[in-house]
Amino acid sequence: MNLSFKKSKLFFIILLLLLAFTVVSCGKDKDDHEDKDSDFTDLSVRDVISSNGVVSAASPYAAKAGLDVLKAGGNAFDAAVAVSFALGVVEPNASGIGGGGILVAYEAKTGQFISYNFREFVPSAGEASAFPNRDADVDDGIKASGVPTQVTGLLRVLENHGNLTRQTVMAPAIKYAKEGFPVTPELANAISENFNKVMRSKEETKNVFADMGITPLQEGDLLVQENYSKALELIAQQGAPAFYTGEIADAIVALQEEKGGLITHNDLLYAMNNYPIIETPIQGNYRGYDIATVTSPSSGGMILLEALNMLEVYGEISGMERNSAELLHVLAVAQQLAYGDKRKYIADTKFIDVPIAGIISKQYAAERWEKFNPSKAYLGRNQGENDYGNPWPYNTTPKTVNFEPVDYDEHYSTTTFSVVDKEGNIVSVTQTINYFFGNGLVVPGFGFFMNNQLSGFSFSSSSASYIEPLKQPVSHIMPTIVMKDGNPYATLGSPGSMRIPAAVLQVLINMIDFGMNIQEAIEYPRIYCYAVGSDETFTNKKDLYLEQAFDDDARNGLSALGYNLIFQGSGDIDLYFGGVQGVRFIEGNKMHGGADPRRDGKALGY
Repeated sequence: MNLSFKKSKLFFIILLLLLAFTVVSCGKDKDDHEDKDSDFTDLSVRDVISSNGVVSAASPYAAKAGLDVLKAGGNAFDAAVAVSFALGVVEPNASGIGGGGILVAYEAKTGQFISYNFREFVPSAGEASAFPNRDADVDDGIKASGVPTQVTGLLRVLENHGNLTRQTVMAPAIKYAKEGFPVTPELANAISENFNKVMRSKEETKNVFADMGITPLQEGDLLVQENYSKALELIAQQGAPAFYTGEIADAIVALQEEKGGLITHNDLLYAMNNYPIIETPIQGNYRGYDIATVTSPSSGGMILLEALNMLEVYGEISGMERNSAELLHVLAVAQQLAYGDKRKYIADTKFIDVPIAGIISKQYAAERWEKFNPSKAYLGRNQGENDYGNPWPYNTTPKTVNFEPVDYDEHYSTTTFSVVDKEGNIVSVTQTINYFFGNGLVVPGFGFFMNNQLSGFSFSSSSASYIEPLKQPVSHIMPTIVMKDGNPYATLGSPGSMRIPAAVLQVLINMIDFGMNIQEAIEYPRIYCYAVGSDETFTNKKDLYLEQAFDDDARNGLSALGYNLIFQGSGDIDLYFGGVQGVRFIEGNKMHGGADPRRDGKALGY
């Protein structure tokens, strides 16, 4: 009996131990799962090295959407569409289905570069006379909206290159919109700093972006966008017609009619039938690296290639101190000259002859660099027309078309991302609604902000950027792919308005000339130096914008060269200088994703 009791007691103890182990194991599995889910939002680690696929985006939630699609059997194109739709939800300040963008891709099976242009365009009623208040009309009012082309662009990419269905790739975006997600640090700042604009469509936004319709959402608060989820669900179910001819189109046009806008049903139908524009990216070479980037109507690719060509003319820079005043001056001059040509020559090639081949010609870069002695720290107005080069003699079809230089205000609310997969496909996208939260007007019942992209136009008929019906605005967005000896080397892009080409330029030389890995290259401090100013703003010193991280030696050396130094931000680095997201291919068939701490950037892979 005692023996039986002992056996029963032992059995009971073993049973308790087994139950305890099961409970601990289950708890451990749950904790591990939770840790795994929460790891992707950990912004203390930005980069990742993986073998099967990498997504780098300006939001960890968008990066996770793309990663999940890759893991589900999607390729880089599927994942890119998933990331793009998700970014519109988790970064509603920066992009969305009320805007547009440009995609540059390398398709592994064909070995070809492809570009999808789905930038917004001027409504058919957009004659200059339709804007009596001129700049105010195209700043952030109802008339500032170009016809959105994001949806038709993304769905065509999916149709032509993807493996998965609309419903599958749009599921993450729909989930984020319907169930919500915790607000990230940069999004919280964006909502707070633009709260008056966010609340312009108060009935649509007061209970979405504010607590009780009064206080802006803070970091960690749950952002739920149920109306946005309705729009995405309709698109997932019905495709592009849902947006361009269905309920969403009706709501867009109703908003336009109520507020005095210009977009009509015919404009939306034209967008669906004529966009995206599929074309070949422009290409150049820098120190043996082949670069594919965007063409008109974006100026970013041309600025990048022209500046890189001028650095080659200058000579070897890898032996210079990276943060020396000498090198920063060379970079500043290259930027000034390339941005100068942008001001005068670049516009929508469907309307204007643009000397693209001339601008990116190495011979033209040599003339441009040597004509302006780079020992001068700035380009004086006393040089008159010589402030700008003449690329036409170097163009494949010489012409003599010249326009007056023009500047315009472009915000940094753009966003960018890059995706690579195990098959070798590469997709880089930059998309935007222009200013933070576009023009602040939300399409009733569907929760997305309309863009204010028409701020990129001029009302001077002697400008290449003169506003005309169906014309696309010039921008600086420039998703870019780099190859070395026929093999993928890197892909990257940036937001940041006019600072975009400067950001991409500096990250590239950090990798190519100074041997940095992609995360180091992205985090390194940047400068920005725009083209010569107008007669009214010229001050005999060239403004040079810098991040605070540059040391006293660099600051003193640049001041001695005559630069007027302007520091942006309170920290070492700042959002003003862009937010580069990219991937570099490294040894062992691995991919190193880098993400910018200037935004909520995060790279994820598997």
